[in-house]
Amino acid sequence: MRSRRKCGRKFKAAIGWFLITVLCAGVTTGLGAQKVSFPGARSGAESPDGRFSIKNSDNDLHDPAHSLTLVDHQNGSVINIYQYERGVDVLWSPASNAFVINDHEGSNVSHPVLFREPWSTNYTDLRAQLIDYLGSANEAKSVLDNHHVYFTAQRWLSNKQILCELTGYGDVDPKGFTKHYVYKLGAGFRPYH
Repeated sequence: MRSRRKCGRKFKAAIGWFLITVLCAGVTTGLGAQKVSFPGARSGAESPDGRFSIKNSDNDLHDPAHSLTLVDHQNGSVINIYQYERGVDVLWSPASNAFVINDHEGSNVSHPVLFREPWSTNYTDLRAQLIDYLGSANEAKSVLDNHHVYFTAQRWLSNKQILCELTGYGDVDPKGFTKHYVYKLGAGFRPYH
């Protein structure tokens, strides 16, 4: 009986260390920061430092029916930052000084927009930035001429870099395509290898 209790305690301790290791690895590798999707079960997306939250509200009497509000828990300010029709994902930067909203605006299109401090309703349309980048190399046809194009931010690679995915199909790419890019704040896009 005594050895069974001892074994049980060792097992619990091992499980505890395993969970701590997994959680710490998730935080240091960026796995701790996950996408939050709206509308959905959650009504808010907290920044990693806990200072800010993005709150979702739904109202069928408004057009568009969904809106996002940025709340600063430190000074109490509230900014209505974005409205959307169908669904969005929110991804906070690890430093809590920027976030991306993936707007799934239609069944055949989605695109990310970037918000940075100081907070306002002004944002950087990453689709427009990607089209400029690809246009400079005569590679924008996949984005402009296919009728199904899904461009989304996947995750933050660092405080200043976002991994993005471009997928789609249509007349230009009937078999479909998937490409990955990194957007560096203040610098623009580059291919992801």
